[in-house]
Amino acid sequence: MRMIIAYVILVVLVVLLIALPVGFFHFVAWLLKAWPLWGTVFKWLGFAAGTIIALVFAYGFTFGWRKIAVHPYDYKHTYIPAAFEGYKIIQLSDFHIGTLSGHPEVVQEIVDKVNGLNPDLIVFTGDLVNMSSSEQDEFHEILRGFRAKDGVVSVLGNHDYMPYARISDRERVADIQRLQAQELDLGWHLLMNENYVVRRGEDTLAIVGVENDGDGKHFPQYADLQKAQADLSDNSFKILLSHDPTHWHRSVIPDTDIPLQLSGHTHAMQFKLFGWSPSKWIYSQWYGRYDYDDPTTGASTKIDHRRTLIVSSGIGEVGIPFRFGAWPEIVEITLHRR
Repeated sequence: MRMIIAYVILVVLVVLLIALPVGFFHFVAWLLKAWPLWGTVFKWLGFAAGTIIALVFAYGFTFGWRKIAVHPYDYKHTYIPAAFEGYKIIQLSDFHIGTLSGHPEVVQEIVDKVNGLNPDLIVFTGDLVNMSSSEQDEFHEILRGFRAKDGVVSVLGNHDYMPYARISDRERVADIQRLQAQELDLGWHLLMNENYVVRRGEDTLAIVGVENDGDGKHFPQYADLQKAQADLSDNSFKILLSHDPTHWHRSVIPDTDIPLQLSGHTHAMQFKLFGWSPSKWIYSQWYGRYDYDDPTTGASTKIDHRRTLIVSSGIGEVGIPFRFGAWPEIVEITLHRR
């Protein structure tokens, strides 16, 4: 029923988005009725604008959410241990896998594409489901298929705490625990304010994973950065998995020395055109790579003190399968010693 209501609301919104430019240009044409030629031009402009909007939404609903893109990043830092030169990390985020119900072939394609990149490590930065752990049941065996030399590491996103489900608190806790058990059963290393250390001889790479840390009002705030870094060697190169990118400026930059954070959450609003997305109205860091030079260094050329945030636009969709421009994304990060 919720899905039907969501589709009805979306159809109404799409019709309005098509009708608004058509109506506007026809209104201008009416104002220019004393100049028939200009009136005709504006009427056609209205029809053209409406047609373009209709085609964008038609493509997004039929093909856009299946158009899986691989976006590579070469990440360089002086402190990356020598043994991890060329180390490849694949980041996935925001599966919202219930939206893909009935389309196991799409999930299988994602698994095959990831495995085809021959990753050393796969990380998942939260929001496996929309509203219930049961959404994952249909795809459990497919999700077992991810292969990486050092396994799969995951954290929870805001949806994984089931805040949008109309259930009792007791049922919510049970469902969260069930989802956690499912991820562990997949063979994933679920980090709940914990860390996962990858070793290559004497060199180590520390994957630090925190629980969701949003604004505390609209999204839950459970991260404990100190606990997540407990017992880590000072020589470990740290990579933080934190679902919400706003965590970066709120806590990660001021309170830690972590050089690289991987996040998701924004989806780039599942719409991007010529580099613009409605996400810009909400998030300062909403998609792609953001580099920050620690002001304590006083020199932007010192890569040793460079802090970097990479925000994935996600691999799935919330509620309704639609994407345009902000295609479903597999992030491929290759580490290099500078």
